Amino acid sequence: MPASGSDSASSKTNPYMVPAVDRSVRILRLLQRRHQLTVTDVAQTLGIGPSSCYAILKTLQHHNIVAFDGRTKTYSLGLGLLELGGAVSRDFMFVDKARIHLIEYVRRTGLTTFVVARVSHEHLLVVDKEEPGGDMRISIAVGTRFRITDGLSGRCFMAFLPQDESDALLKTVGLSPFAGLSAPTMRAYRAQLSVARAAGYVALTDSPISGANGVAAPVFDSEGRVLFAVTAMGLSPVLTAKAIEETGASLRVATDAITKVLSAHRG
Repeated sequence: MPASGSDSASSKTNPYMVPAVDRSVRILRLLQRRHQLTVTDVAQTLGIGPSSCYAILKTLQHHNIVAFDGRTKTYSLGLGLLELGGAVSRDFMFVDKARIHLIEYVRRTGLTTFVVARVSHEHLLVVDKEEPGGDMRISIAVGTRFRITDGLSGRCFMAFLPQDESDALLKTVGLSPFAGLSAPTMRAYRAQLSVARAAGYVALTDSPISGANGVAAPVFDSEGRVLFAVTAMGLSPVLTAKAIEETGASLRVATDAITKVLSAHRG
């Protein structure tokens, strides 16, 4: 088969070449160029046997290195690559298609705004941010990784995930102490998620870490699954506790607009 010939040639060039790893890298580079391909497309383009190609793609999907679209039966590069890279490039689709909404929100509110994505079953990653001018700001580095049950962004994901998935994550991941305080009880945490679902956003006031307040709202994909959490935070003098409700509602308006932009792009 063409695949074995290619692997043989590679092995002669580099005796330490591992064929399965070489195929995986070539698949990723192909997806970088072609964006969305079926198993058959990948196998025929690279000369890899269909069964071997399918197994590699499913392994990469398991690690969130590639993503699978069940509607079109195609594979594309996955968000797990962001964690490996440590940052999101400026040509990332979310930045291209939705940044204008983030910039406008930051301009109106003066809040530092983070975009958080799910990069594995149990972990989230800060993939983008917009900061206001001035000295009073909160900074979290792009590439920061944390558990899905932690923080404002984690609560946002947990609140808008399907109930059975949220419950399963609570059992496997658990809850962490917050800034030296005891972890919330499961009952209290679930109550917070319920309040968030009803409001359409998650809110935090008087964080014991920095005296900061914040809100987080979800961005959904075309099938209604949480794609990103957008989290806006500010020190108490900038984002007062009295302004939380209005700020959360306005953030949800912004994330709903982003959801529409992304849905239109994918459509």
